[in-house]
Amino acid sequence: MKGGRWTLPVVAAERAHWTDTEELERAMEFSATHTYQRPTTVIFALLTDFERVRDKYEALGHSDVELISYEEDDDGGVTLVTRRVVPLELPGFAKRVLSPRQTVVQTDTWSAADAHGVRTGSFTADAKGTPVQVRGTMHLAPNGARRCINTTDVTVECKIPLLGGKIADFVSGDTRRAVDHEQTWISGHLPAR
Repeated sequence: MKGGRWTLPVVAAERAHWTDTEELERAMEFSATHTYQRPTTVIFALLTDFERVRDKYEALGHSDVELISYEEDDDGGVTLVTRRVVPLELPGFAKRVLSPRQTVVQTDTWSAADAHGVRTGSFTADAKGTPVQVRGTMHLAPNGARRCINTTDVTVECKIPLLGGKIADFVSGDTRRAVDHEQTWISGHLPAR
């Protein structure tokens, strides 16, 4: 104590700042892998054809699904941007931050197939007016002549103090269920051989 006032050491101030930053930058990550009984060309077509994407989202309970843009590169890479309304069953702690109906703009960007038929990509899913960001990578690779494996790695971040970790955990769980349902939907809607 100096002159009747308390003085915090610099170390304590840095620690407090570090803790605040840690709370603000809380992220949840998960990976989902699914094997499809069709070649990569068939699955890639399902993942990038807007009519099929819309059918998939509507089957998941999403509404107002729109195509914002579709671009195909000369080499076969594809960027698909969609908007949809996603219903959420919110726990009490999330109701102050999230709406039970989120408007989500998703951008999926896929590379051209390499010499082995492998495609890689990235995605972002931004919910309008929320502090939550969902992003990740995708990897679609042959697994034998008539099968392929799709791996999706997802990161969910919520940059708000105190509740950030809880919100990220909730959105991560909801996103994981959606990825699992999407993969199940695709398996159930494969074209006949």
